[in-house]
Amino acid sequence: MANIFALHGDKLAATAATLVGKDLVLAELVRRDLNNDWGRGSGDTVYVRVPGAVAAKERALYDTRTPLDHDELVEQTIPVTLSTHAYSSIPLSLGSLSLDLEDFAAQVLVPQADAIVKFSERALAAAMQATPEDATIAYDPANPAATFSQMRRRLRNNGVSSDVPLLAVVGSGVYADLLDSNAVDENGRVRGFAVTESTRLQDSEIIAFVRDAFVLAVRAPEAPQGASYAASVKAGGFALLHVASFDGNVAVDRSLVSAFVGAQGMPLAVDLEDGTVELRPHAGAVRVLTDTATV
Repeated sequence: MANIFALHGDKLAATAATLVGKDLVLAELVRRDLNNDWGRGSGDTVYVRVPGAVAAKERALYDTRTPLDHDELVEQTIPVTLSTHAYSSIPLSLGSLSLDLEDFAAQVLVPQADAIVKFSERALAAAMQATPEDATIAYDPANPAATFSQMRRRLRNNGVSSDVPLLAVVGSGVYADLLDSNAVDENGRVRGFAVTESTRLQDSEIIAFVRDAFVLAVRAPEAPQGASYAASVKAGGFALLHVASFDGNVAVDRSLVSAFVGAQGMPLAVDLEDGTVELRPHAGAVRVLTDTATV
């Protein structure tokens, strides 16, 4: 199918129409510091190190004879995998390049880069929604803040310490309930949760979590050596690869933007204070569907 840079009328407005779609807010809420850990020879998986822990020993204040006990530090690792090569490839005829395009970056490169960013957000949303539903937490649309109190308690009981900031993303229906009940304070918080509305969640969905409960990794591939042009481009805080090449068989330029993407839930590392660290799956997040929760 040919590209259509619809030139209707004599002149196009200088400013393009704004595309309206689902929001791009989730990536800012989760761990994203692993992007540089992949490189040549690393494979598609890197391992996040979980520090070991020890428990303090005790002895009598004036004891001079009892030998000291010694500890061993045992570290664990959590695998994080780049699972998908996300890309956008657009062929451009010589006619389009010569006669139709006014701004290659705005008309071609930006939509391609946006496609990769949106793919990454969808992947992260799917990873967050893979958190098992907690059907034991009640919900009352007239008093939604009470549900956040229950979710806060659940996270603390799971092992989340009191000094870790609490986050929550909610569907539009839940956010409306929060506004109608005046549950959101002047700082945008509900019962200590920094709350973000997301159109990528179900209307009735709440996911409460800590930042380390999920990880999103977006890594630009290395430039192929056979490409005549390749460069890194930035979009939504991500580094992406842009490759331009010419196909002499059909006389078209090809614009390719791509990235390796991985999104997943992470177990919560809990120091049991006895010299061991327990990795608890899904313990850093709680998910509630309010249309199935009972009051």
